[in-house]
Order: sequence, then structure tokens, then C-alpha cells
Amino acid sequence: MRLLICTGFCLLAAPAFAAPSLVGIWFGQGQPGDEQSMYLDRLTADGQIHSRFRDCRGGEVTNSTEDGTWSLSGSTLTIQINFHNGQLMPRTDIYHLDSASAKDFRITYLLLNFPYDERRVDDKFDMPSCQLTS
Repeated sequence: MRLLICTGFCLLAAPAFAAPSLVGIWFGQGQPGDEQSMYLDRLTADGQIHSRFRDCRGGEVTNSTEDGTWSLSGSTLTIQINFHNGQLMPRTDIYHLDSASAKDFRITYLLLNFPYDERRVDDKFDMPSCQLTS
């Protein structure tokens, strides 16, 4: 009995594992059906997400944006998109947080079982041109 009580206190006193914060600016490449597509996600501490996308198809460049909110509960990342290119287009995307470090994280978009790998970048980072990714 003492052993169980001691073990219980030790577990309570041990610091809980905390995943690195997802707050920051993250760059990734690839979307379902388009490996050349790029994105830059800015996740803020107040739960906002601002994303920029660059698609490179057949020499054509298409840039777009999305704005909404994000939340992390356990290993479930929920992104609520409110605006696409400034137009109201609400949707909710659910991801599984597969791994996270201070430098990168990996999530899987549950609807399509599609993995995304993102790496942390600084405020000065800009997505490469499409010519550099071909």
C-alpha cells in the first residue's frame, strides 16, 4: 500500500511532458495531388492562424491565403478556416499531431490520411519561387 501511495506522489510530482509550442511561423511543401505546392502557416499565441499558399502548376503561379483559428487538444489539432482569399468560406480541418520539436512538426490530415511536415522559419522567410522548386 505504501508503495502505491509513494508511486502516486512521485507521478504527481514529476513534470508532465509538454510538447513544444506550435506558436510561430512554419513552412511546408506538398498538398494532396500537388507535391510542388508550398505553404507558410503563422500560428499565434491567441489561437489565430494565417496561411499563405503558393501553387506551381505548368509554369503558372497561384498565391492564396486562409485565415482562421487553431487549437490543440492532446494530439488533435483543429483548424477552423473562416476566410479563403478574404471571402467567407468556413470549414473545419482535423489533424493528428504525429510529432513535434522546437524545429519541426508532423501532422496528418485525418480526412485524407495525408501527412504534412512543417519546419520553423523566422519572420524574414519568404517562400521560394516556383522556378526554384521545379
